[in-house]
Amino acid sequence: MSDSSTAPARAQMSRVAKITTGLLFFTWLIDYFDRLIMTIALPDVGKTFGLNHTEEGLIVSAFFFAYAFSQLPGGMLADRFGTKNVVAAAMIIWSVFTGLTAAAWSFGAMIAIRILFGIGEGIFPGASMKAIAERTTPRERMLANGVMLSSNNFGAAVAPLVAVPLIAAIGWRAGFGVSAIAGVVMLIILLLLLPGRDQAAVVESAPAPEAELPKARPWAILASPQIYLYVAMFFGLDIIGWGINTWMPSYLEEARGLSLSGSAVLLAIPPVVGGLATMAGGRLSDRLGGRPRLSVAPAMAVGGAALLAMAYSPSLTAFIIFECVGVGCFGLAFMPVMSVPLKALNGRFTGSASGTINFGGQLAGVLAPVAMGFLVDRFSYSAAFLFPVGGAALALVMALIVPQTPRILTSQLRRNHRLEGGFADTDEAVAVGGN
Repeated sequence: MSDSSTAPARAQMSRVAKITTGLLFFTWLIDYFDRLIMTIALPDVGKTFGLNHTEEGLIVSAFFFAYAFSQLPGGMLADRFGTKNVVAAAMIIWSVFTGLTAAAWSFGAMIAIRILFGIGEGIFPGASMKAIAERTTPRERMLANGVMLSSNNFGAAVAPLVAVPLIAAIGWRAGFGVSAIAGVVMLIILLLLLPGRDQAAVVESAPAPEAELPKARPWAILASPQIYLYVAMFFGLDIIGWGINTWMPSYLEEARGLSLSGSAVLLAIPPVVGGLATMAGGRLSDRLGGRPRLSVAPAMAVGGAALLAMAYSPSLTAFIIFECVGVGCFGLAFMPVMSVPLKALNGRFTGSASGTINFGGQLAGVLAPVAMGFLVDRFSYSAAFLFPVGGAALALVMALIVPQTPRILTSQLRRNHRLEGGFADTDEAVAVGGN
């Protein structure tokens, strides 16, 4: 199809894509703030209940345990019931249990509440990515997802600037109550303004009728070993993100002697770098046609070296500089990890595929907080910060062996599993993904 014939569709789609991406950016921002406020409150929560670092890490890991195992059904629910319905249900659940976190009366109660909170947040990512896929062209998709998911890093930047003075002023319990109210407000805005799928231009080939595709079920993707290579890559990458995010507030207070209010700006700087890098990574992935070998692998090599230097930095200034380099490399790699599967698996597999890959990332959230807390209790913060270096090494290795382009992945899935439907058109995949 010529450029002249596609230009109107792109212009019409561009408006819907921008509205959708903007709304989901702010929804993810609230989502991320609601989970990240716990890492900032963790020292005070630990003092309230008399916890050691391992137990503090378990509070964060409990959330991620539920969050990880909700990823898979979350994507499937979006495929089955529609993205807007699933996004709304997720926001209701997580806002309720954010508020109930303020009422926790014991360590055990806190664990139970955070598990239920994790279920609500866990069904959201797959639905949000499917919402983007329904309202963007394949050429727009990685940039749209990159902007949406850059909210993670911007949320990490906003959280200390907002949560630190909030908790200092009204305490950690009331802080969770305010966070819950923000989630309800965002839910109302999203329901009022999110464009329906029928408002979007047709951006993908319509799937064949269900009767003609008896094998193209959303869960068929779970039988694909190629997808689990991407799961492992995202697992390694998110060890970096959640290891650093969980323990940086406690590290600055306990190892560097900073007060909670004195650490706010230092906690905000690296996530801003990461957020900008995430958006750049989306563009980089589009230009490289996926190819994690050319994007993820170099980023993890540089990022891993920076994190190693960070762990043994004698000065706080050097520590923050190396952290910024490591988090920036994490951001550059974030969207390229998702690029090839999301471009290859359009249509009915989108929610299931994104949920499956996110599952690997959130398993890292289960492991990293408690493992690093244990290392702090047994050894030191320097030893604990070596754990993300291992995550970078794993992501680097996986980047070298995963299918490198949408066409290669699509070809392998069709050949090995005889899946039909739910894929990008072959020519379209080549256009957006290269050879």
